[in-house]
Amino acid sequence: MTLQAIIFDIDGTLVDTNPAHVEAWRRAFERLGYVVPTARIEGEIGKGGDLLVPAILGPEVETRHGEALRKLQKEEFLEIAEREGFRVFPRVPKLFRALRERKIRTALATSSDKKHLKATCQSAGIDLPTLADILVTNDEAESSKPEPDLVIAAVEKLSVTRAECAMVGDTIYDAQACQKAGVIFLGLESGGTDAETLVSAGAVGVWPDTGALYADLDRALELATLAAVTSD
Repeated sequence: MTLQAIIFDIDGTLVDTNPAHVEAWRRAFERLGYVVPTARIEGEIGKGGDLLVPAILGPEVETRHGEALRKLQKEEFLEIAEREGFRVFPRVPKLFRALRERKIRTALATSSDKKHLKATCQSAGIDLPTLADILVTNDEAESSKPEPDLVIAAVEKLSVTRAECAMVGDTIYDAQACQKAGVIFLGLESGGTDAETLVSAGAVGVWPDTGALYADLDRALELATLAAVTSD
């Protein structure tokens, strides 16, 4: 079985936005009277907002204020994106070009909507959708990560089998989504999760960031291919 495609998460994987998402959630909670430490929020980043709110504040708050909190978080994130310049992780365009040269198709899979993806790209000064073959956003998935809907949607749009596909992400929720989808997971520490935790969650290999993955790309592809053959 030869690897045919790779799916990329965006936040914390390609662009350094996780701290901005944490701060946006902190502000959103505070606007409705909930004081939540940033450390508590950090552990939930990577989940969809529909799962993050009840995980932090419980199902009762989700029922009463979940939609309002998600709306406020989006407002705060857009404000941060407009004011700050997000950092693109090393060698992202080169990584996508290298995969294209190897005839490996690529996808972006993000829990964000297109408006927030556009704001991220503008803040970071990079047009991410032009780098990849396909884009999957949250409106194409019924359930958010760690459910596998985004990953499965990306595999289907790439027109490959799950065994022919791997995903690059930075959180345990990416790893869990991949496991449920039957897709190999390659981890990056750039989002703040350490290698040991990512391996425990199911990563077949872990690299510090996209720059390190680019430098070690052939070995990464070999690891993913071997893992797919072994699990088939």
